[in-house]
Amino acid sequence: MQRNERPAPVERPSDLLAELASRLRRLSPDHRNPHRFHEEKSEIAHELARLARKVA
Repeated sequence: MQRNERPAPVERPSDLLAELASRLRRLSPDHRNPHRFHEEKSEIAHELARLARKVA
Protein backbone atom coordinates (compact mmCIF):
# COMPACT_ATOMS: atom_id res chain seq x y z
CA MET A 1 0.00 0.00 0.00
CA GLN A 2 1.36 3.41 -0.93
CA ARG A 3 1.71 6.08 1.74
CA ASN A 4 -1.37 8.12 0.73
CA GLU A 5 -3.37 5.23 -0.63
CA ARG A 6 -6.31 4.21 1.54
CA PRO A 7 -8.28 0.98 1.26
CA ALA A 8 -11.92 1.21 0.26
CA PRO A 9 -14.20 2.11 3.18
CA VAL A 10 -15.01 -0.94 5.29
CA GLU A 11 -18.43 -1.17 6.84
CA ARG A 12 -18.18 -4.05 9.31
CA PRO A 13 -15.68 -4.12 12.20
CA SER A 14 -14.83 -7.72 11.31
CA ASP A 15 -13.80 -6.63 7.81
CA LEU A 16 -11.62 -3.87 9.21
CA LEU A 17 -9.99 -6.31 11.66
CA ALA A 18 -9.27 -8.71 8.81
CA GLU A 19 -7.68 -5.89 6.80
CA LEU A 20 -5.57 -4.78 9.77
CA ALA A 21 -4.46 -8.38 10.40
CA SER A 22 -3.42 -8.66 6.75
CA ARG A 23 -1.42 -5.43 6.97
CA LEU A 24 0.20 -6.66 10.17
CA ARG A 25 1.23 -9.96 8.54
CA ARG A 26 2.88 -8.04 5.68
CA LEU A 27 4.62 -5.59 8.02
CA SER A 28 8.40 -5.90 7.87
CA PRO A 29 11.38 -3.55 8.03
CA ASP A 30 12.29 -1.83 4.77
CA HIS A 31 16.02 -1.26 4.49
CA ARG A 32 15.52 1.40 1.80
CA ASN A 33 13.09 3.34 4.02
CA PRO A 34 13.71 2.34 7.66
CA HIS A 35 11.12 4.77 9.04
CA ARG A 36 8.30 3.27 6.97
CA PHE A 37 8.04 0.24 9.29
CA HIS A 38 7.37 2.49 12.28
CA GLU A 39 4.98 4.71 10.32
CA GLU A 40 2.92 1.70 9.19
CA LYS A 41 3.00 0.25 12.71
CA SER A 42 1.69 3.55 14.09
CA GLU A 43 -1.04 3.72 11.44
CA ILE A 44 -2.20 0.18 12.30
CA ALA A 45 -2.19 1.01 16.02
CA HIS A 46 -4.23 4.17 15.33
CA GLU A 47 -6.79 2.22 13.29
CA LEU A 48 -7.08 -0.42 16.04
CA ALA A 49 -7.65 2.28 18.67
CA ARG A 50 -10.25 3.96 16.45
CA LEU A 51 -12.03 0.62 15.97
CA ALA A 52 -11.96 -0.03 19.72
CA ARG A 53 -13.68 3.31 20.34
CA LYS A 54 -16.22 2.59 17.63
CA VAL A 55 -17.29 -0.78 19.02
CA ALA A 56 -17.20 0.30 22.67
